[in-house]
Amino acid sequence: MTHKRILLILALVFAFIYSAGLTARTDDATKPINIKADSAEINDATGISVYRGAVKITQGSMQLTGEKIVLEMANEKVQKIIAEGSLSTFEQTTDDGRVVYAEAEKMVYNIIGNKVVLTKNAKLTEAGNTFTSDRIVFYTDKEIVSAGSSTGNDRVNITIFPETTKKETPQDLSNNHNAN
Repeated sequence: MTHKRILLILALVFAFIYSAGLTARTDDATKPINIKADSAEINDATGISVYRGAVKITQGSMQLTGEKIVLEMANEKVQKIIAEGSLSTFEQTTDDGRVVYAEAEKMVYNIIGNKVVLTKNAKLTEAGNTFTSDRIVFYTDKEIVSAGSSTGNDRVNITIFPETTKKETPQDLSNNHNAN
């Protein structure tokens, strides 16, 4: 793998780490990056890399999964990351132990616009607080979140726990996702 590809992969990982506007684990950036997929197609001429088949990207506590993950590059920089499939997921543990989890049938991160869009069965969870909608949009630079149905038929559902509630462990979070 060329140095250029390694930088591309690092950009992908860091893009998703910061896409939630959250503080990543301090030591995650020092951990090795691992990509597993059934196939990979990297096209230097077009700047598009496509990973297919139960794609799983990990670095430290961060994990991104999808049936297909596409990276779009221009001028040696990642411009857009698209993860899609029956359910694409993002999970990470912060330094203070909070678990951040996002899932949707499609996740699109536009790096230039600092905009992440989760569509179709979108869900964002942090420390037990849950935000669900057909569509969730958040701007990473402003930490602004908006949600709503693209068709107007579905409602936004937000569950917020008081600060005194125990912090959710990764095991609690997994149990909650399996129950839904």
